[in-house]
Amino acid sequence: MKRYGQYCPVARAAEILAERWTLLIIRELVWGEDRFNGIARGLPGMSPSLLAARLRELQRAGLVRRDVVGGEPRYLLTEAGNELNPLLELIGAWAVRWMHEIRPDEFDPTLLMLQIKRECRPARMPDKPATVQIEFQDAPAGQQQWWLVLSRSGVDACDSYPGFPINVWLETEVPTLTRIWMGDLTWSTALRDETVRLTGDSAACRALPQWLHGSPFATVERAGTSLPR
Repeated sequence: MKRYGQYCPVARAAEILAERWTLLIIRELVWGEDRFNGIARGLPGMSPSLLAARLRELQRAGLVRRDVVGGEPRYLLTEAGNELNPLLELIGAWAVRWMHEIRPDEFDPTLLMLQIKRECRPARMPDKPATVQIEFQDAPAGQQQWWLVLSRSGVDACDSYPGFPINVWLETEVPTLTRIWMGDLTWSTALRDETVRLTGDSAACRALPQWLHGSPFATVERAGTSLPR
């Protein structure tokens, strides 16, 4: 871990938190991932060896503890680690407010589906379980089809057919659904422009925008100008 050699609390915190990938690992832990493979799934650009090294560093720093449950290691935030949650929310809100444009290489269907799974609110889910099949026309091979199983007990995002009857078929492109999720595009506009196409049970199609709702950052007010990227 690189040292700044300053007593300043900002510098001392940056020694731990400003390492590449560190805040994203903490993000995954805050969002409820506690298994190595689950954390890795949300960080597809990070090698397993580097993830293992970063987790060890966070354990030494006192932000993460490693427990073994049923013979399988689990990674959990300590009290100090959990206290970073408001910081992540502030950083995310700042980025949405000032960094408006998403670069083409930042659209990720896997991360989008994981975030929808994590952020969907059970109270908004249908009374009877419903399954949505999503077809991303622009996604790489192997990431084009996804299934969301929505119910009051939770939401599951699957990259293979879960075996349930399909209630809604959704066709779109990754940037379109990402912008809807982030609050930069409305469902009504996307449906009118046919950048999103819904077929299936008519009641389920009408209810889908309320079921999926949007990212917690969707309500952040955008600044009048955007920072260059």
